[in-house]
Amino acid sequence: MYELDYVPEKLDWNVYFARYRENGEIKYYNEFLHFYEPVLERKARRFIAKYELEENRIDDLKQIFSALLWEELQSYDSELPLLQLIKFKVFDAWHEYVRINCGNYQLKNKHQYLLLRKTALLYYRKNNGEKTPAEIISEIAEELKLTKDVVSKYLNAAATFKPKYNADFYCEDDDGEYYAPIAGNLSTEDLFFKTDRQKKLLKALERMMPTTRRLIEYVYGICPDCLGDKGKMTIGEAALRLDLTESGAEKKLKRALNSLREKLQE
Repeated sequence: MYELDYVPEKLDWNVYFARYRENGEIKYYNEFLHFYEPVLERKARRFIAKYELEENRIDDLKQIFSALLWEELQSYDSELPLLQLIKFKVFDAWHEYVRINCGNYQLKNKHQYLLLRKTALLYYRKNNGEKTPAEIISEIAEELKLTKDVVSKYLNAAATFKPKYNADFYCEDDDGEYYAPIAGNLSTEDLFFKTDRQKKLLKALERMMPTTRRLIEYVYGICPDCLGDKGKMTIGEAALRLDLTESGAEKKLKRALNSLREKLQE
């Protein structure tokens, strides 16, 4: 899908983005897609298999990725790896594609789609033979602050959402971050810190010097101990708080982000 009529140099993924940022040549975007396509193919096929989509939807998923990457690349100006930064946005966009294009049951918005998946997930987790369906529906209604009638409607919709739909399989879901309460207007870099709650990110932060950890906390508004939300400061305000010069704080932050990038790419 992303074939070229010449043999490009193979580089580390983020180098393509850095070079595009430096000179604006679209060839670096095209060369990245050329080499990344096998990885993207695997990711898209796993998504298709997990959510039982038709095989012919793979090109749509790949085009969604490439369009989102291009959009983000226009404003990309970070030391963090772009693929990590857009991971949540790609995942979210693929699910929006499913909601709009892949169901027999019409879901008006993302909130309804999330509720359908969450309701079905809870039902199949609770359906262990010890409770009646009515009891399970009552528990879900209380947990999600919905009426029992609404829960029943979502469960009926889940059972008929798409052809050959296996709700049990569909809802054995490890996509916990998709349910996270994340504002849609966050920057890509903010999304990275708010959604990439991986153990190795916390471990990488734990290994940093206290001043560096505080710098990340102040500038990006995240707690380095739990990745929770905190107020943000400018680099100048953070430098003053930490008794650093502004240029010194900028250099320290750049080194810290480079270190995080290396840890997350291991």
